[in-house]
Amino acid sequence: RFISMQRKDVINIKTGGKIGFVSDIEIDPICRCIQAIVVEKMSAFKLICFFKGPPCIVIPVEHIVNIGEDVILVDIEC
Repeated sequence: RFISMQRKDVINIKTGGKIGFVSDIEIDPICRCIQAIVVEKMSAFKLICFFKGPPCIVIPVEHIVNIGEDVILVDIEC
């Protein structure tokens, strides 16, 4: 369920760094399956970039390695 994924931290296994947190998901309406997660990136300049909107990255479901209780591990190039 999306509610259980929302606000989980997303960690890149290649770098070990935190990318951000899940803010939304993309669903295929025909097969009713998740196609991607939308991750709001962590930003030190969040207040400065307030009017631009939060920077987001879309991660296809094929790049999700593991979904744990607190974090989601992904394998992507950043």
